[in-house]
Amino acid sequence: MKAGRNDPCPCGSGEKYKKCCLVQESAARSDEVLFREAEAALMERMLPFAEEAFGESAIEQAWVLFLDEMTEVTFDPEDPLNLLFIPWFLFNWVIETPEDKPASQAPLNQTVAEAFLQTEELSALERDIIRASNRRPLSFFEVMEVTSGQSLKLHDLMQDQALAVEEDTASQTLKPGEIIVGSIMLPINGRVRPLTIGPFALPERCKEDVIDLRTEILEKTEASGIDEKLLHQEEAFTIGLYLDLLDEVLEESYEDDEEEDEER
Repeated sequence: MKAGRNDPCPCGSGEKYKKCCLVQESAARSDEVLFREAEAALMERMLPFAEEAFGESAIEQAWVLFLDEMTEVTFDPEDPLNLLFIPWFLFNWVIETPEDKPASQAPLNQTVAEAFLQTEELSALERDIIRASNRRPLSFFEVMEVTSGQSLKLHDLMQDQALAVEEDTASQTLKPGEIIVGSIMLPINGRVRPLTIGPFALPERCKEDVIDLRTEILEKTEASGIDEKLLHQEEAFTIGLYLDLLDEVLEESYEDDEEEDEER
């Protein structure tokens, strides 16, 4: 139960909550709002830069790769998956061969963020955000504990490790036991935040499929565990499994809705 402003502070100091920890918590929330605003503004600047530096069709090319489609598909700016795709496009996607260049000027083996960092004038915070976000691997996480509007305690199912992150949006709707996909920024001033979280959480039963993927990767690579380097190398399988599981979950939800309509 959340303490009221005039209640004794939960920290046990003997002071009222409003004169003790509430002040610090309010300041931290204000800092978080400013951080997220700076992060969003930075990505908005990076998108037109990507078109100019990598070519007009760069985002379409990355979208096809992200979806693992054999034929061309049109990028939809309104697709909910953009919560996952746009950060991946800006911070993870690279062109590996000259034949894959969407434009002659597009650099090889360089993320949009790396090119942006080299050429644009940026504030210290913007540089910190780029460095903390660049080439961060996607993984599956089990939600262990939620503090609504503040933080999440997660278990990285691929790397088999626990972590806590500051998060003020998804933490308002996520529930313990749900499975999410996303990437975690490197700490900035000691604070750990997610770079991105997929738009749809998966039910707890999907954990078995994730563990199966982890086992397959370990067997294929003969590794003793999955670290960030290996996770990044196998990223396509993480994305593919998430999209497959999401299709199944949404299809089941659609069928359930149809059955309910028929019963009425």
